[in-house]
Amino acid sequence: MGLGDILSKSISYPFSDLTKFLIVGLIFVISDMDGIFYGLFGSNSFMAIIGIIIAIVFSVILSGYSIDVIKRGIDNSNEIPDFDFANNFVEGIKVLIIGLVYFIIPIIITLVLLFMFGAIGAGLDKMAGSLGIWAIFAVIIFIIFGIFAIIAEARFAISRSIGDALSIGEVFADVKRIGILNIILFLIVVSILLIVLALILSVVAIIPVIGIVIVDLILGGFALLFVNYGVGLIYSE
Repeated sequence: MGLGDILSKSISYPFSDLTKFLIVGLIFVISDMDGIFYGLFGSNSFMAIIGIIIAIVFSVILSGYSIDVIKRGIDNSNEIPDFDFANNFVEGIKVLIIGLVYFIIPIIITLVLLFMFGAIGAGLDKMAGSLGIWAIFAVIIFIIFGIFAIIAEARFAISRSIGDALSIGEVFADVKRIGILNIILFLIVVSILLIVLALILSVVAIIPVIGIVIVDLILGGFALLFVNYGVGLIYSE
């Protein structure tokens, strides 16, 4: 299956079941309750805390749910999964652990590079001179480990084992099998499509409160289903 076929199937996937698509979008709206509560209640500290708690819980649920979507892509199934909030929450915690492990490495490497290039503890002139080189290295490292994290989530979607997801050697073998350039090209095209959709919906976003709700409902739900299903399809290649 070529990239064009993967993108075509991924784009059409959210529309295979409009009811579930809207449910995913609704959960995405709930996961953005911190912003919505701020729009409704302003800087009221109590309501802000309530909104943040709701946002965190449902964001974790969506992280776990995304694994089920990836699995549908791997299985080449057009079915949009149902929510299982308790299980999705637990899986979401595991996804956060996987992400933490993969991104703690580039963070450490980036800090080491900062010391190597003299950007920490140096004068402003020296920092400015080394910042460009450091930034290039940092971006490359984060992209590489970001790709590894994506493939690790696909492995987790199959076995539901954190151990499989954290098996760097196996993840590297999967990246090599798929082709890192294919993965990067997929991510670039996906990003462009989502940016275009976001720009289109930005007209709606200017409407106070309800604009945010509509954008989250459509863009959030579509992005979660579109991207994760595509990850599953490209992993299955």
